[in-house]
Amino acid sequence: LGVASAIAASGLLSVGVSADPSTIDDNIHFGAASCAGGACHGRSSRQDNRTVWLNEHRIWRAQDYHSRAYKTLLAPESKLMAQKLGIGSAHTADICLDCHADNVPKDKRGPEFSLNDGVGCEACHGGSENWIKTHDDPGNTHADNIANGLYPSEQPDARAQLCLTCHMGT
Repeated sequence: LGVASAIAASGLLSVGVSADPSTIDDNIHFGAASCAGGACHGRSSRQDNRTVWLNEHRIWRAQDYHSRAYKTLLAPESKLMAQKLGIGSAHTADICLDCHADNVPKDKRGPEFSLNDGVGCEACHGGSENWIKTHDDPGNTHADNIANGLYPSEQPDARAQLCLTCHMGT
């Protein structure tokens, strides 16, 4: 099960969130590199005059443990855990990848997608296939982005439901 599938199976959708977390897996995931450009979320410093800072990719890469989640699966402790569980390699077992990477089906992985990114942008914001092209267009609203598949991680209930699938477990 992918993260979104685990959410749907868990019954966590009963809190009254306006978005269905299972939609995270509906669109193609292009990978964290698709968000990293200097004109996008890879700027060197915070843009104070914007709704978002536009340096989120740099912060994620340098400071956020989610960017290193996949690498923990290569650690001796993870190898030992996988061996004891009899699941093969931790870095290839879906039960591990579902929380330590954006483990979407292979047909939903774009050309720059990499499991090595760990828990990248689209693991939380949803596959960007439909919203990446227009999310920064003048006149486009956040509601338009949500309608195009962006997951509403700014909504506390939606964010909690999504985060808890890994941080609490389903």
